[in-house]
Amino acid sequence: MKRALFIRKVLVFLGITSSSTLLISSCETEENEDVLNLEKELTEEEKAYLDLKEKTSENGFFLDGKLLYIDITNDLYSKLQNTGEFINDTDHYVLLLRKTDDTVLALSNCCPHLGTSNSWSYSKGSFRCATHGNSYGTGTGFEANCSSNSTSGNLKQYTALLNQDILTVDFDS
Repeated sequence: MKRALFIRKVLVFLGITSSSTLLISSCETEENEDVLNLEKELTEEEKAYLDLKEKTSENGFFLDGKLLYIDITNDLYSKLQNTGEFINDTDHYVLLLRKTDDTVLALSNCCPHLGTSNSWSYSKGSFRCATHGNSYGTGTGFEANCSSNSTSGNLKQYTALLNQDILTVDFDS
């Protein structure tokens, strides 16, 4: 709660109203100065981070061209805070896997066999498509393309960077 509002409520509760105006306006001035000082102290990187937090606040994500920004603290993506957990984001056609504390993998969710995108499970380092039971790796190297009738290989991988709790996926990589 903002300091001025808190003081106003306490003073009203105590029955003090006429002399409170000077005290409240003093607190509001201090608050405004605090906000201005905070804005001056932020680096460009911090400002960009706060901007992304704002843009992802409603839905948990923000799509800007071929860049997808995800707030992993949002309820829809909160599983990504735990190592070994994954999310099949069918809206953005991507599997997101929290590989380590510092690494999140972003992989195509299009099955290389016949293109299914909604039936994935993850175990022992690979994703299994439940439609026909084929498993695909998360490594680099032989990449099995979407709907290529491949029954093995690695899923297409996108560049993914985690900055604090904002994940950036580059679909152009």
